[in-house]
Amino acid sequence: GWWRSGPCRRRTARWAMAPERASAGFSLLEAIVAMAIVATVGLALFAAMSQSVQMLGRAERAREGDSALRNAVAWIQAVNPSERPQGEELLGEVTLRWSSRLVEPVRDAVTGTNVPGLYEVGLYDVRLELSRDGQPLAEETIRRVG
Repeated sequence: GWWRSGPCRRRTARWAMAPERASAGFSLLEAIVAMAIVATVGLALFAAMSQSVQMLGRAERAREGDSALRNAVAWIQAVNPSERPQGEELLGEVTLRWSSRLVEPVRDAVTGTNVPGLYEVGLYDVRLELSRDGQPLAEETIRRVG
């Protein structure tokens, strides 16, 4: 062959080099696909971060409610439900509302030796409702003797 020698050979060599130069960079399609992949990964990360922030907020509200409830239960121990069957008290930033309902009828108390005591006692369900800035924080019912 005459096609392998002479000026045609040089053209073939230049044509062979042209694809190498074109493959050195990214084509527009490759760039668009890469951007789509990056955007998809970014959206997934954003969704995960958003969910984590929401879970953190819920956990913080639950912790605040639990702490406020423990404080309220400790405070209500000093309240006799037969004398103050309902009420409202401000405990720091938290408002405590309670209401009592008699579960067992009132009767004479007895001592450990079955000797009548000095007081009459009853068993009460005491409903505690805690709120902050008008928003419910926690609710609980405890049993108390009064």
